[in-house]
Amino acid sequence: MEQILYIPSYNETLGEYENPQDLKDFYERYGCRGLEIICCGNDDRKIISPDMVKGLHMPFYPFWIDFWNENEEALYQEFGERSVWEGFYGGKHPQVLLENFQKDLEYAKKMDAEYVVFHISDVTIEGVFTHKHMHTDEEVIDASADLINQLLDHREYTFTFLMENLWWPGLTMTNPKMTARLLEKVHYEKKGIMLDTGHLMCSNLELETEKEAWEYVEKMIELHGDLRQYVKGVHLHQSVTGTFTKKALKQPPILEKDYYKRFQQVYELLGNVDTHQPTECKKAKEFLDRLNPLYVVHELIASNREQREDALKKQSKLFR
Repeated sequence: MEQILYIPSYNETLGEYENPQDLKDFYERYGCRGLEIICCGNDDRKIISPDMVKGLHMPFYPFWIDFWNENEEALYQEFGERSVWEGFYGGKHPQVLLENFQKDLEYAKKMDAEYVVFHISDVTIEGVFTHKHMHTDEEVIDASADLINQLLDHREYTFTFLMENLWWPGLTMTNPKMTARLLEKVHYEKKGIMLDTGHLMCSNLELETEKEAWEYVEKMIELHGDLRQYVKGVHLHQSVTGTFTKKALKQPPILEKDYYKRFQQVYELLGNVDTHQPTECKKAKEFLDRLNPLYVVHELIASNREQREDALKKQSKLFR
């Protein structure tokens, strides 16, 4: 059970570290053995070196199924204009998704990452605010498996491919049948699950305390029986925000006409729903000891180095 620090790989964040050794000293001070990175821009100073990288979190499109299936009616409904969705995805045809994701897989190979992470989810902007969705779990899982198989079939990668849960349609880790469906449909032999604990907590709006939240996480994983063995990693954090979310659902905002302004409204909401706060709850450690994943990733939201260290310091106490 290796501890890992999640960090965005781009100049603004990495500029807080003097050199590679400064970053390494930072995470090793709290028991971490390496990094899980997500590429959001450039690392011009080469602060992150391959020996630091344990995992790579692939980029994700919240809404992508209808672009993949070339459902133009749904795309017009979500984006308003063809030029907007073509700009959002970076191309005109579904093949561009494969091309974009392939770049990240090749980068993971270059950095000798042990695992990559891929979200199994789909949600419209309106769906975020209303919890009324365009697609079922089955539809999202089947489309995801199709895309993943096209990405990974007949390629000689060595990393483990970990699929992550969210609380929107797709892999939620609340329904073992859906989890099994995904694992059965993905061909790649070295496949598994990256369990995001905060995301799982967000799937239950009735949780009021962190103790209740961890009991719920454990209950959902226990429901999975032998499928537990596929949980190779855990994104560790807590988000007990059901009370806030229920209020937000009752009073959704008037959505902006411009797509990117609506997108900004979503991120303002999600900052209060999926908070990625550190946990110091003993039940979290008891759960991890029973599950015994290969990787425990401190996936904590922070706007600067000081906040990142404060959050990591709090959560890493669980392991001391």
